[in-house]
Amino acid sequence: MSFSAGVKTELLRAGAEQELCCAEAQLYGTLLFGRDFSSRSMSLRTESRALADYVCAQLHEIELASAQLRQAGRKWEVVVRPEDRLRVLERFGHGQNEVSLHIATENFACENCRAAFLRGAFLACAAVTAPERQYHLEFAAGYKRLARELCGILEEVGLPTPKLCQRNGVWLAYYKDSAQIEDALALLGAQLAMLDLVTVKIEKDMRNNVNRIVNFEVANVGRTSAAAAAQLLAIQRLRQRQGLDSLPPSLREAALLREENPEASLQELSELSSHSMTRSGINHRLKRLIALSEAE
Repeated sequence: MSFSAGVKTELLRAGAEQELCCAEAQLYGTLLFGRDFSSRSMSLRTESRALADYVCAQLHEIELASAQLRQAGRKWEVVVRPEDRLRVLERFGHGQNEVSLHIATENFACENCRAAFLRGAFLACAAVTAPERQYHLEFAAGYKRLARELCGILEEVGLPTPKLCQRNGVWLAYYKDSAQIEDALALLGAQLAMLDLVTVKIEKDMRNNVNRIVNFEVANVGRTSAAAAAQLLAIQRLRQRQGLDSLPPSLREAALLREENPEASLQELSELSSHSMTRSGINHRLKRLIALSEAE
């Protein structure tokens, strides 16, 4: 089961026990954002048999309509009978000859109805990507007006305004911020999915932090090794050209320390020095050795 399908299964369970007005608001959201919602055609197509059964049962329970349930390939299709479509439209505040769909807010009888409506809309037209891949939640609508009004409902329940775009003739209201997706899932009633997303995000952050630390340490080791190699080469040139005894005592001690401890850091060389030279002092002397080796 995909992450998105799991969220919808959880939302169906979350909507099982709610006030009648919220149940109707949820059904309204599912029908409005289904495949068709007009007097000519009223249907919902879904891969979830549970969702298809839910819509049929809700239509029957509130004595609103009878629907046919049929299988179309891997999907299930709920089709409201022609003689019941006008009654459904009128029940939810829609006219027979509407040019474009809109959200009839008179269907929201209590403070929880908007969240229930959004839950129904999600069941019908939304998808959320598995957080291991990326953070993305989107609602799809066939009309720009409907998509914009959906954005308004999301704002009314306290969520940020989603971004809006058109793709292949469909309007999408979407979130890409993980915290916003967490808030949306929690509000809709998908608490387990929200916790899964948080867990994945924490694991991602931990891995990223570990990778940053490892990369930093590797880079440090690389820089230290490269610097030590340049210093050893300079010391070898000086030894061959003039001998180390010709160097001032402080430079000779730094050269011998580096030769005896080729992999040591500057701090470690400082601690090994007989005169307790500071790290910057060791660094300064080694740079002078390189400069002397390069001088004609």
